[in-house]
Amino acid sequence: MATFHSDNAGEPEPVRLTHADRLPLEEFLRGKLEVNLFALSWLQNHGVENSDHQNFAFWACRDHQRKIQAVALNLSERLLLLDARTTRSARILGHFFRDRGQRFLHIVGVSTGVSPFWQAYSHAGPDPPQARLIQHQKLFTLRPEQLRSRARPATGLRRAEISELDAVFLASARMHLEETLEDPLERNAEAFRRHVRFRITHGRSFVWFDDRQRLKFKADLSSRSAWGVQLSGVYTAPSFRGRGVATAALSDLAALLFDEGVPLITLYVNETNAPAIRVYRRLGFVFRRHYQTIFLAD
Repeated sequence: MATFHSDNAGEPEPVRLTHADRLPLEEFLRGKLEVNLFALSWLQNHGVENSDHQNFAFWACRDHQRKIQAVALNLSERLLLLDARTTRSARILGHFFRDRGQRFLHIVGVSTGVSPFWQAYSHAGPDPPQARLIQHQKLFTLRPEQLRSRARPATGLRRAEISELDAVFLASARMHLEETLEDPLERNAEAFRRHVRFRITHGRSFVWFDDRQRLKFKADLSSRSAWGVQLSGVYTAPSFRGRGVATAALSDLAALLFDEGVPLITLYVNETNAPAIRVYRRLGFVFRRHYQTIFLAD
């Protein structure tokens, strides 16, 4: 079995998983279902290995008994989703990707894995990666029996239509700027527009317009599978904030998804976003883990 890097002498080198590894990979990911919902959805929808249409790879760090200790899902050399069960396995993966010279735009996962990964990945060698922004977040989950229903008029929440692309695109860009301090319209507006269009055409964007056709609220599904959905892009237009719009819309969205048979909803939110956290707790969402997203500088 191969070994690598002097910092990890004697440790097995991380390996790129193949179709033959699907069962142990799924078993590992399901061990922390709420953490790995996105990766499980990707596994269900795209499999373990790269395809002609998707550029991705599952990497695993195993111990000497070949038991998986950490998994990293590398999406198009842009996004790395990490679940490391031990600090050592997180550091091994950090050294591994650093030594390969791989650069990402975002690194996401539970704080106890992301922090040691980042220490190994960024603190050695020439021209080390720099963080543009490090967001500390909270991961919340909601199951059908936990949703707190309230007697109130139904909202106008529904799936977005492609004719509403412009409105959803602009709201998504504003939310992205608020959350990441980066304007996607300056970075790559056309790619961001394609991303928004994809979610609309696949029924993954939800909107609520008022009677003057002003977008009040939007939310997206970043992943969906038999195990559940992950919400992202939750946004209330500034002029409608403080009016209970997000609480009402998310309540209807959760009820809609549960009626469609979704067993679990997850999301993560910046720890500094106290108003959003209050909304999630009010609806019955339960805090599970501390999360971390590292946005890398170009």
